Formats: sequence, C-alpha cells, structure tokens
Amino acid sequence: MLRNSLIAVAIVLILALTLAVFSVAAEEALAGVTVINQSNQPATLSLTSGTAIYYLAVPAGETRYFTVERLVYDHTTFVCGTSASGTVDLNNFTRLVITNCEGAANAGEPSQEKIHLDDTPDGANWYYQY
Repeated sequence: MLRNSLIAVAIVLILALTLAVFSVAAEEALAGVTVINQSNQPATLSLTSGTAIYYLAVPAGETRYFTVERLVYDHTTFVCGTSASGTVDLNNFTRLVITNCEGAANAGEPSQEKIHLDDTPDGANWYYQY
C-alpha cells in the first residue's frame, strides 16, 4: 500500500515538473509590452511578423499590458486622427508611451519609447532616439 502511494506521488511530481519546464519555456518565447496612452484619444497598434499578428487597443488615458512573441514587427499606430508605420523590435520588455496629441515632452529612457506620430520618422524603427 505504501509502495503504491509513493509511486503515485512520484508520478504526480514528475508531471508537475514537466509542466513547469514547458511553462517556463513558453514564457521565454514571449515579451511584455506595456502601452501607456497619455493622449485624450484611443490608440491602436497593429503588429505583424510572419504568422504572428496582434492588434493592441488602449483607451484614452489608460495603460494596458500585453504579451507578444519575441520578434521584430512591422507596426502601424493609429492615434490623434492619424497613423504611422515602421518596425519595432519586441525581443525584450518594452514600454510604449503614446503622448498627448500636442507633442512629446522628451524621448524617454532606453526601454521606453514615447510615440508622437508627428515626431516619428516615416517607416523608421521606433528605436530612433536614446
């Protein structure tokens, strides 16, 4: 009886460890993206890279956290009645700050991009200023 209980516990532990390993491996394939919308209008970001397609929507004045595959994406951002396209490298955790529609106060820190569509170079990578 004790032997059967030990075998059952061992099987449960092996299954739990297997699930934990696969869970960690899956998390490593994802990157966190925080979008902070400081404008007074909703912002949407379209991210595409091969078969990976994401559509991120953030209401005016709110912050949203997303997880996406670690890739370099073609993006289109829609906010303040206009849009801009380019590329963005989302291989690491990134904070994207949508500034108010009047303009960006400063460029932000290395892991943070302040996006103001009037200041963004057309078709350029978002990481244009450090």
